[in-house]
Amino acid sequence: MVKRRFSALFLTLTLLLCTLPAAAAEGDNWLVPKVQEAPAFTDMAGVWCEDAVQTVCQTGLMQGRSDGSFNPSGALMPEHIVTICARLYDLLTGGDGTLQEPAADQAWYDPAYESLAEALDYAGGLDALRINIHPDKYSIRRWQFVELLDQTLTAADVTLPAINQITVLPDTTDTAVLKLCSAGILTGSDQYGSFRGNESLNRGQAAAILARLADPAQRQTFTPEPFDLCADVLGVDGATVLLTVGGESVTAELFAYNLCDALCRGDGSTQAALEDAIRNWCFYDAPFQFLAEDLSMRLTAEEQAEAAQAGQNNAGYLGMGAAYWQYKQSGVLLNGNLRMLYWEKDWKTGEAAYHQELEAVSEALLESAEPTAALTSLDLDAIRAKSKNSPICWSGDSL
Repeated sequence: MVKRRFSALFLTLTLLLCTLPAAAAEGDNWLVPKVQEAPAFTDMAGVWCEDAVQTVCQTGLMQGRSDGSFNPSGALMPEHIVTICARLYDLLTGGDGTLQEPAADQAWYDPAYESLAEALDYAGGLDALRINIHPDKYSIRRWQFVELLDQTLTAADVTLPAINQITVLPDTTDTAVLKLCSAGILTGSDQYGSFRGNESLNRGQAAAILARLADPAQRQTFTPEPFDLCADVLGVDGATVLLTVGGESVTAELFAYNLCDALCRGDGSTQAALEDAIRNWCFYDAPFQFLAEDLSMRLTAEEQAEAAQAGQNNAGYLGMGAAYWQYKQSGVLLNGNLRMLYWEKDWKTGEAAYHQELEAVSEALLESAEPTAALTSLDLDAIRAKSKNSPICWSGDSL
């Protein structure tokens, strides 16, 4: 009797368990499938990216080293990220991530280059891909990895859902970076969400990016703090007048980047950097507006709207507000219009005449430039130190 009751109870429990919803197995909702078990690496216990390395090795996108370690601080070379992206594309398009073995006369990474060049439909194929990412030449920078990763996702027709509202970062406006930030794949390197695209990428960082890509549960939500170059680096309000040029006031909102960039990138005296900043303003920012004013040239309503839109789109990049980027775009448009005007006057000599006139205007503006007391009272040494540790010195060729 006891045995019969036990059997009935066992059958009931079995039927009940079979009708309960099963918990999703690890990897069931991953973007790419789990294709293997991750080894127990000898150097990953307690390391910040331990879970990410576990995930990315389960997908087969990255592997450990022959000595049983993963080496999270090790550098990534171009051939490594090409191999990663070739495996990723294969996994995203129904494969198992296995690449062909190299032929006897090939380097170990040649099949990955060939596979990815075909997948990305590079004009020129393998040679074009190698021009962009030279094997065995240098360690990879963050922007290079993100560029190739974005191209791979696009080729595989993968669109990642946005979980963050990221439209601009203080050191890049690149759409690939912004997409991955919005998707929670990239999280920035400081409270401002700075990308630091020109910094080298190590294996642990790559694993973290790829793990978030593979496993939606690891993606990060974040809201960057706004970066204001005037307030955070110069320590002044953007409306503060720092210069008068050609009788016009130049506010910190328009001049802050020129000053901080010159201080950040120059190795000479701060006074020399200040002089460079003023010269750059007079030659590369202001002359188009002044020359256009002399010629009674105005932007059209459409062009004004375009400049205003550029201001809104780029507000926050380099810590500068919409007014700065609107002014910059207005200069770009006026430059084009002025060149056309001079060219139409005389297509043979117009270009040279325009440059001569522009240089004359710039020289006159430089002669008229006067720093205000607000500018001369700034601690340029302190501003240089802050500039070197700010997003403006991390910007560059990040795509």
